[in-house]
Amino acid sequence: MIVIKINYTKKLNPIYVESVDASLLYINEIAQEQELPIQCKMGKEWTDFEKIYTKEAVLNDSLFLRFMQKSIVRSGSNFCKDFIVVKFRYPAKYMIGEEEFSISTHNLRKHYYENGVTFLSEKKTGKKKKQEDTESIHYKMLYRSPGKAKKGECIFIRESLFHKAINFLTMGLYDLMEEKAKADPEAVFKLVEMSAYLSLSTATAVGYLHIPWEQILVIEDEKVLSAPKIAEVVRTHPVSYYDDEFVLDFDDPRLERILNKHECTLYEDVANEKGYKLIQNRTKEEVQKNGIRINGKFPGKHIKKEKIFQECTVERKEEQIENILWDGMGLIDESIFPEYADGFVYCRSHFFKSCLFRGNVQEYFKDFCVKNNFNFESYMVKDMFGNKKKLSDIKVVITDKSLKWLKFIDMMGGDNKKAYKIYRQYMKEHDDCFSVVKTAHKSKWGDLQLTAYQMNNSLPTTEEKILKPITEQAIRIIEELKKADDITYLKYLDWKKDDFNINEVMCALVEWNPEFRKTELFRTKKSKDINRLVDNFAEGRLPQHGDNLTICGNPIALLMKAVGEKPLDENIFRIEDDAIQCYTERFEDNADLAAFRNPHNSPNNILHFHNIRADLIAKYFPKLGQNVIIINLIGTDAQARGSGFDEDSDFVLVTDQPELASLAKDAYVNYPTIINKVEELKSSEYHFRLEDYAEMDSKIADAQASIGTSTDAAQLALSYYYDGEMKSRELEEVFIILSVIGQISIDLAKKEFNLNVEREIKRIRSLPCMKKKYVPQFFADTKKRRNNKDFENVKRMNCPMDIMAEMIEQRTGYAERVSHILIRELFNKKIKGKANRYKFNRVVEESKKYNDTVKILASSKRKGRLEDDELYKLKRRQMELFLRKASKNLDQITIIQLVNHALMDSNSDVMGTLLNFLYFNYREKFLNCFVENDQK
Repeated sequence: MIVIKINYTKKLNPIYVESVDASLLYINEIAQEQELPIQCKMGKEWTDFEKIYTKEAVLNDSLFLRFMQKSIVRSGSNFCKDFIVVKFRYPAKYMIGEEEFSISTHNLRKHYYENGVTFLSEKKTGKKKKQEDTESIHYKMLYRSPGKAKKGECIFIRESLFHKAINFLTMGLYDLMEEKAKADPEAVFKLVEMSAYLSLSTATAVGYLHIPWEQILVIEDEKVLSAPKIAEVVRTHPVSYYDDEFVLDFDDPRLERILNKHECTLYEDVANEKGYKLIQNRTKEEVQKNGIRINGKFPGKHIKKEKIFQECTVERKEEQIENILWDGMGLIDESIFPEYADGFVYCRSHFFKSCLFRGNVQEYFKDFCVKNNFNFESYMVKDMFGNKKKLSDIKVVITDKSLKWLKFIDMMGGDNKKAYKIYRQYMKEHDDCFSVVKTAHKSKWGDLQLTAYQMNNSLPTTEEKILKPITEQAIRIIEELKKADDITYLKYLDWKKDDFNINEVMCALVEWNPEFRKTELFRTKKSKDINRLVDNFAEGRLPQHGDNLTICGNPIALLMKAVGEKPLDENIFRIEDDAIQCYTERFEDNADLAAFRNPHNSPNNILHFHNIRADLIAKYFPKLGQNVIIINLIGTDAQARGSGFDEDSDFVLVTDQPELASLAKDAYVNYPTIINKVEELKSSEYHFRLEDYAEMDSKIADAQASIGTSTDAAQLALSYYYDGEMKSRELEEVFIILSVIGQISIDLAKKEFNLNVEREIKRIRSLPCMKKKYVPQFFADTKKRRNNKDFENVKRMNCPMDIMAEMIEQRTGYAERVSHILIRELFNKKIKGKANRYKFNRVVEESKKYNDTVKILASSKRKGRLEDDELYKLKRRQMELFLRKASKNLDQITIIQLVNHALMDSNSDVMGTLLNFLYFNYREKFLNCFVENDQK
């Protein structure tokens, strides 16, 4: 056996790759084949098509990137042409002459998945143009993470690297699937699951762990039922509809003539003679796939056709509710827990993911042996595959839920034992390495955490005296920030500073000369910051005492099962009628807590916890920290109530704010837990064909919008429900169903359900109870600020969010008045002379380019196309490129001229960029542009 040795200790920079929209790729291909000019449709406007414009995407340090490191080529700026990100967001709409064409995103995906992408980048791999910079590269579709598929994005790789990459990602299963498909073209495979899990080794790593599998014990998870209790059970049932459908008459010769105009035909001889596209399946769908829009000129007739759809129903009844005790979690001994981490390490590797919580695992095993008179050094236990292991060797305990390769045992020997041996061998060859992708961290707001409007608008009350205290923390913050002494505001600036805002510059200037506080620049920024914060609070981002806590399920019970004891005899927590018991160091013993998990769409999802202290947990898990919560899953309804959470790093927002805790108790008692009994299809099986991959990813991308639309619809239903004095059962059923749809939409990347979620949301939105004339004010304001969406009929409603938003707006008045001075009065008049115009212009020009790029990135983030870490890395890269291109060795005179330029009203868009550049690269010279203290 050859072990692939990779250096995991050396820092690996991310690579930056080009990101391009599939619609532009396609139109570019058409343009190259045409002599006539071609136009493309961007939004509502037609514009001349010139060339493909690309953006940058980032591929971060990961197990996969380290494996590919020696095979790929980086430029000096870490740009790489071996990968390209293709986005399938828009159809390709173009015009040749007077004729319009449109290729759907589904067909674009099918085209590029099957044929790959040939692309010539305009970017150079070095300072001088090389041969490879003038040649097109052919790329093949490689992978998408579940998140990327939801956004309609996919990673393509240089064709020559495809085989190496895909077999690393699939542990060699790709070759086995390909071989089986060649032998039997009609064979089906679990492509949804394969595509979801092959990307686990591409996750961004914050560190790496080497854990030999001899030190890992795998046991079977436990399913536990609660005692019977009242629940809201959501199922589907079939409903018949009769639609008017236009059926094409394929025997009418007029149809052939119409198709010929689009260079298509129904006849093979015509296709061979004229080179037309042959439409083999005589269906309307097949005609439309070729970009042909069917209208009244097509021959055919209208018929009534029965269609059967699954629709959701809600039944309130007594049910036992199931929990899976350790779904996606495990335990790791303190002796191998990394120093840089806190509380837990969320680990990923090949078809493996597990959130490992730190604890004294070995100490528990030793105590068990002492209690039972066993020899700790020699006592053996069996894992779920029948392998015997010494307790003294075991440093990690996980369950079968962390092993995603178990879903593919049919290709790994046919049974668990054989599959384990194959997996064990593969992990040995790759040095038993796991990437750490997440660990515990505290809130950016210190002891506070921000709630969301989805949470606040689900609170089961409209009483102002109860809602008012929930807004108090937000109002206190605003009032402190408004004070004229600026003490709190300066602390806020220091606290919220980062590499891209000018907070640190402002603090440094005030420290240099306190008079700077009186300048219009400072006062205007303070006013904007406070107004922005008020808007955020009014939108429901209310600060509360608490934090996001990562969920751990009954760890003592897991240790008990590891040594062969009965886990349900743990006896640490009690069952309560109005709360679920938990253990967290974040709050006091006996504290009542409110908790919320996303997606959150109803009061039926609010969790009420009762925090307890437990000696056994404190003994064996003393360093879990303040960002972990152990939730009792034995005999409770916690998972279903928390929107189907598992324990693979899922978290809940938890607060001890008294009114919220009281409302959580009320919700837990009066709004029964929702049980999702929508049928999950047994297996998402597709043929091993790229067109099947395309069909699968198109379905996932289509379903992505369902998460947002289900949440929006639920907020409207909740608002109407509260505005109607909380009496409508029909509206209650609406937000209950939408809660289930929110859960299903998230799972669609790896599962399929017997429900068309998009259609079901449309059906719900068209119900009479949802056809209200108005939308609530908070909802309209939020959509306007975030998506620039306007609503015609808006009014304040008697719903929790509108009531609290109005309280915040009424109680946060204007800031205390302070006399202003012109910032130029603080300029250092001793600095005189001529600036270096070349260097001056170079800095200004590059700052504008940087600023324009960052605005595009910020827009992508607002539209949900970039994650926070992606945005940060791409902005950081743009900053590095800006610094590299901007002038070096600036003198004092040029710097003060640049400061003066930045502070002109006409240059406000680049002011922050210029001030940051000068402050961080020429700190002393920058500050010297202003008089110090009172020496003006």
